[in-house]
Amino acid sequence: MARRALAVWLVAGLAVAGCSALTACASEPPVTAATTPPATAATAPTGGVLLTDEGMTFAPAGFSIPAGLTPASTTDLSQLVTVVFDGADGPFVYRYLTANLDGMGCPVTASSTDSITWNCGEWAGGFTMTPSQAALTLRRMAG
Repeated sequence: MARRALAVWLVAGLAVAGCSALTACASEPPVTAATTPPATAATAPTGGVLLTDEGMTFAPAGFSIPAGLTPASTTDLSQLVTVVFDGADGPFVYRYLTANLDGMGCPVTASSTDSITWNCGEWAGGFTMTPSQAALTLRRMAG
């Protein structure tokens, strides 16, 4: 049941962004100074790379993924950041997140053998994997 709820949450987040894990996402209007996130110095845990260092403009400061992976696709919007991986990378990403989310200031709120949810300040996050694909979604919560 928790897996189905997480999958629905991830799909809903992608739908709000106008995209799916299998298609390109709709473009967001040009970034203005008011929506540009502030620059914050952060360091990734050992073996990780910050999403911001990977060119994700709107990712939460200090949030990282395992270094050395090539995402299948990404979404970088002010309210939604998504990274889709090949399914073979899913277990590696899962282990990395499990080991490092708390250190990134993102306490885990639920987990199973193939999915995790967490909160990072104003962001809610989720990761789930199948044999064919894995996806990480960060959604900025209304405050």
